[in-house]
Amino acid sequence: MKRLAVLLAMAVSLAACGNGREGNIVLEVDVTDQASKEVVLIYHDQILTVELDSVGHAEFVIDDEDAVYARMCHYPRVDQMMNVYLERGDRASVSFSGKDFKGTFAFEGEMEPAVKYLNTVVLTALPDEDYALPFDEYVKKLEKKEAEAVKLLEASGVSKAGNFEEIEKGRIRYSYATQLLMYPLGHRFMVQDMNYQPDQKYYDVLDTYVVADDLLADLDQYREFIAEAAHVLDADNRDETAAYPRAVAQMRFIADRFEAGKTRDVLLHRLANAYVTRFGIEDIQDMENVYRTYVQDPVLVAKYDAAREKWNLASVGKPSPDFKGVDVNGKEYTLADFRGKYVYIDVWATWCGPCRQEIPYLKKLDEDYKDAQIVFLSLSVDQDKAKWEKMVKEQSMSGVQLHIGQNSSFQQAYKIEGIPHFILLDREGRIIDKKMSRPSMDEVTRERIENLEGIR
Repeated sequence: MKRLAVLLAMAVSLAACGNGREGNIVLEVDVTDQASKEVVLIYHDQILTVELDSVGHAEFVIDDEDAVYARMCHYPRVDQMMNVYLERGDRASVSFSGKDFKGTFAFEGEMEPAVKYLNTVVLTALPDEDYALPFDEYVKKLEKKEAEAVKLLEASGVSKAGNFEEIEKGRIRYSYATQLLMYPLGHRFMVQDMNYQPDQKYYDVLDTYVVADDLLADLDQYREFIAEAAHVLDADNRDETAAYPRAVAQMRFIADRFEAGKTRDVLLHRLANAYVTRFGIEDIQDMENVYRTYVQDPVLVAKYDAAREKWNLASVGKPSPDFKGVDVNGKEYTLADFRGKYVYIDVWATWCGPCRQEIPYLKKLDEDYKDAQIVFLSLSVDQDKAKWEKMVKEQSMSGVQLHIGQNSSFQQAYKIEGIPHFILLDREGRIIDKKMSRPSMDEVTRERIENLEGIR
């Protein structure tokens, strides 16, 4: 039994020393003479903010990252940043004085040599004037620049800091490779030849950089280069400038070029997640088809679904987005005021002809279901509130009449681009139908209402 215990301990130790490190990353922070109550860590597109406790202590926990290049700052001095490098399973600490953040910054942990290097050595680019060189000469100068940076790295004593030396060589390589992407544009400006087009050799050189490397998949420089190179090397879609077709073409190129694994998953996720986060989820079926077919990592899929869900605030079965509205007497209402009854919502405006045409039908519904468990709620999006008040009073409009104004969060959540727009909610405020039939569709609308459980 004792021998078995020793063997198990050795196996655990070897696993921890290998590339397959497990667990999250924990970074503790201790601050004296606090200049602020917060410390900020920035990596990828994440901005993590933690609040210091009464003795100046805080803790960052980072999940699902194999390697992280991050920048740290201490508010309010956001103009001062220090670089931090961490790998999966690391337990490290940072300490500093709020009065002298950079001067007192101290990192303790396995990656200390890497952090020292990153805060000492700065990669320098070739001058813009070199874009005037013929492509072959430019590539040679860029390769020399890369070799000089690697030489500094190898002399910095970082070989025992996890995978840092190998990953940093990748960061150096793809940082300089980005200048290759800029060569055609830079060359046009430097030689004043706006008609210049690179020959096939340019594309062949770029192509040598488009290789799968799971160790580099967490590098922003690698991700950004591969995504842009996928656009440049795709001759059929090279001139595409619209965001959506370009992103889909890049994803298809990567799916075809790389085999299944971390690199492909990360690159496809980055493109799809960035698009959805910025532009939303309307008409993205082609993107969805590629993403759902090729991305296998459940953690990435969950992150994508979370980004997607932020745009899907008004899906059936979910609690309805809320609103704040006032009646003609200035009394304020929210959706909670109608809890306990079904709610048939009419989003309309006084200037809208089709909206006004629905009013008689809506009045009739209100009369016929006066004693039923349903509220007929009209939400005006008029910019001119006085005009709305006048119409409600003069025409003795029925139901509950509220004004929510233009471009409300309620209207945005439901993505209402045209009015009138009708919505049906259950008695708990959950969405039954976000595009309910109009009052003028009498038979259809009445059948929906009559079939509501407990309506009478």
